[in-house]
Amino acid sequence: MAKHNLGELVPLLEEKLGIEPGFFDSLDNDEENDWSFIIKMHALIEAAISHLLTEHLGKAGLADIFSRLDMSNKATGKAAFIKSLGLLDEAERRFISSFSELRNKLVHDVKNVNFDLAEHVENMNSKERDIFLKNFNLLSTEVTDDVRNLFRFDPRQAVWYASMALLGIVYLRVQP
Repeated sequence: MAKHNLGELVPLLEEKLGIEPGFFDSLDNDEENDWSFIIKMHALIEAAISHLLTEHLGKAGLADIFSRLDMSNKATGKAAFIKSLGLLDEAERRFISSFSELRNKLVHDVKNVNFDLAEHVENMNSKERDIFLKNFNLLSTEVTDDVRNLFRFDPRQAVWYASMALLGIVYLRVQP
């Protein structure tokens, strides 16, 4: 099995998506607030999933349709297609669903514009933090103290890395 540097795959995916090179890396910037980070990262992930579906089916004409489908609807959205076509595994689908839930919570109430992800995680009880870790962890199949601490004390960085993993996986899945 070939080894890949996921950090090198994301710019290749950005090129395929037709977005400005370095967009993903720009989200790892302290000047970007957490609300904006979540909204922009979700948009990138959603575009990548639409691209994955279009490329997998080999029908460029479906790109506009897939771009308009709800992301996480498990019966009629992109998530349903991803699962039915076996394009992403359970952990990757769970990450997308959880990310979409968080994004929806933030985008549908403008009062969340000052959302702070670290504060959000800090206010969770231990069971909620374990669920957050399970839902957003694409970094390691083994949950070490380092992984647990990253998600607890620097959740934005953890989500950025997990997003990199997902985007890298998407890129690899569309390659011949």
